Amino acid sequence: MSDADALTAAFAAADAGDPTPLVNLYSDDMTWAGFTTDGTQRVYTKGEFLEAFGILAKLDEARNEVVRTDVTPEGVVTAWVRAYRRLGDEVLDFTMVMAHQFVDGKVTRGADVCPPSFAEFWRRTGLA
Repeated sequence: MSDADALTAAFAAADAGDPTPLVNLYSDDMTWAGFTTDGTQRVYTKGEFLEAFGILAKLDEARNEVVRTDVTPEGVVTAWVRAYRRLGDEVLDFTMVMAHQFVDGKVTRGADVCPPSFAEFWRRTGLA
């Protein structure tokens, strides 16, 4: 299975209720440049990255679907991820772009970019 296929399958498993493949895809020493709920970006360790996902448990609905992947000649996997978040009547439905550096089948570095609506949603819900 290619790295892009493994990434797509891991996201699908997480959405189906089994986060284990996605958690296992990330190297223990991984770092990730990701967004905070206020719209700023910071670098996370694997533990911090997974902890930040805990906010999704506070929502009524949350989904992440890989809708497209591309692989650079050097093996960096970019993914278009359609993300859906809902808390009560507040809905966020957007596409983010994630870049994944794989080494020996594990994500070692990554980054994501979200639209401004990402931070606006968290502010409206009061969870930011």
